[in-house]
Amino acid sequence: MKFLKQKSNIAIGILFLITLVVVLRNPIVYFPDSTGYLNMHIIRAPGYPLFLQFMKLLFGTGFDTATIVFQAIFGCFSIYFFIHKLRSHQLINDFFSVCFAIILLFPFVSGGKIANSILSEAIAYSLYLLIIGYYISFFISKNKKQLLYALPLLALLLITRYQFIYLVPLGLLLIFWVSFKKREFKKYSIQIALFLLLPLVVSLIDKTYHKITHDHFVSTPWTGMNLITPVLFVADAEDEAIFETEQEKEFFRNTYKDLATEKMNINHLELAQNETPTLFYISNFARITMGPIFKNGNASLDPTLSENEKYIALNKMTSKMVKPLVFDNFSKWKRIYVRNMLFGFGGIKQALLYFLLAFCSFFALLKRDQAAYKVLFVISLLFISNIIVVAIGMHAVVRFTFYNDWVLFLTIFILLNSLNKKLYES
Repeated sequence: MKFLKQKSNIAIGILFLITLVVVLRNPIVYFPDSTGYLNMHIIRAPGYPLFLQFMKLLFGTGFDTATIVFQAIFGCFSIYFFIHKLRSHQLINDFFSVCFAIILLFPFVSGGKIANSILSEAIAYSLYLLIIGYYISFFISKNKKQLLYALPLLALLLITRYQFIYLVPLGLLLIFWVSFKKREFKKYSIQIALFLLLPLVVSLIDKTYHKITHDHFVSTPWTGMNLITPVLFVADAEDEAIFETEQEKEFFRNTYKDLATEKMNINHLELAQNETPTLFYISNFARITMGPIFKNGNASLDPTLSENEKYIALNKMTSKMVKPLVFDNFSKWKRIYVRNMLFGFGGIKQALLYFLLAFCSFFALLKRDQAAYKVLFVISLLFISNIIVVAIGMHAVVRFTFYNDWVLFLTIFILLNSLNKKLYES
């Protein structure tokens, strides 16, 4: 067994070396969002901009090459750590460990090539895998230290990409499950308190960063723009009447007019063959947000405001307008949301598969407290939760959903490993 483990470790090490070579051979890719991270724009959460500034401080003009190397090495470390946690609980054998390493390395060598990208997902993916490794280890071993190790990493992840806020209630769910099973709620009271306080701490870090960097004690001001985009896409001209201030009415009126003129409102679409309103929305999300919505929102603000003050004011105005717009267009908004969510799953069949996996593992876990059922329950919830959160205010494209593309593969590996163990024991 020791010999097989050594061979699998060597194989995984070779895969990591190949990955590093591929990363170094591929060019560094800058995206429109990269500028915001590099220049520490106020609409960017602090995690990745601070990381880039640190790399600049250490490596100067060669920071970009150093950054992609670090992103690749950090990714390999997190993958090995995650696999180590799975192996330590005998969830996958040495052969499946190598297979799983290949799956987890795909985002680095194909598709998004995240290590070569100056985007926050380059480190978010690695942080995510580390946290999930600790979550799984806690759920199986009931070792409280695993959660304490996960908490600072989760704080880093949330100040990098706030879409992972669902990891907080998931962590609490695991604590409550373990507490209920052991009838030891008081024993986990500190962990429960820390998880409940974490969003407040992250918010304070976010605001403090913006105060120091941008002289404004505010949360990263872009949430309102993301949330209002889908509801403006489905809005009607008559919705202008639901707003109270002239500024809101003017913004809505001008935005709706431009969306209608440019055929980017659901009531004025000119769809291609086989194109649905949802597919149009997903394909044109950035155009809708950064086109008519941002242009008219910016125009409706006090021109004497600074650029940062305009972002803050725009976020405040759009955030306030979301609730009445959703209520007035709930049926159409819900339809877009659900179909956007299904797109993130890959279709209704895939969505049903993941929900079925969650329900089956949950009921199996109620009957038998086995490590395999625990992991299947956790990873299916991870996939579902991420899609549900992303679909609320963004288009559920690969950039926001790839973090859990490994879930189905790990499910297969765990089930095959369990079957193999039963056959071996019999």
